[in-house]
Amino acid sequence: MNGSAAIPILRAAKRLIFPRDRQCLVIQLQVIIGTLASFGLLGIDVRESYAAVVGALTIMVPSAYLAWSNSRTSNPLRILAQGAVKTVTTCLLMVVALVVMQVKPLGFFFSLVAVQFSYLIALAPFFKWAEGDNKVLHRRR
Repeated sequence: MNGSAAIPILRAAKRLIFPRDRQCLVIQLQVIIGTLASFGLLGIDVRESYAAVVGALTIMVPSAYLAWSNSRTSNPLRILAQGAVKTVTTCLLMVVALVVMQVKPLGFFFSLVAVQFSYLIALAPFFKWAEGDNKVLHRRR
């Protein structure tokens, strides 16, 4: 039981831990971090910058699909399956980038790891404080 009405625990946890706007924040942070990484590596080499773009897209595309598909369902089996699809898709995109496209590994993995930090940044306390302040303001009105 959560509050005054019984709702499925998965939906309650999803709303409390990682709400829909938090998923959008992760995608926005991934775009920002990927762009910064690619522009930063542009000073080293154009091919490294290209590899950084590919590395960022390797993470962003499956993450965006997962956020979109999770917003359309609350079925736990579907959410689990979508997470598995995200993992497999990320691995396949990594293989395509490294084997088929033969991108430079330094730029690719730097961007890949940097973009993954967007999940930690989105869960940072300063984003929660700002969100909590907005809830307090809405209650007072």
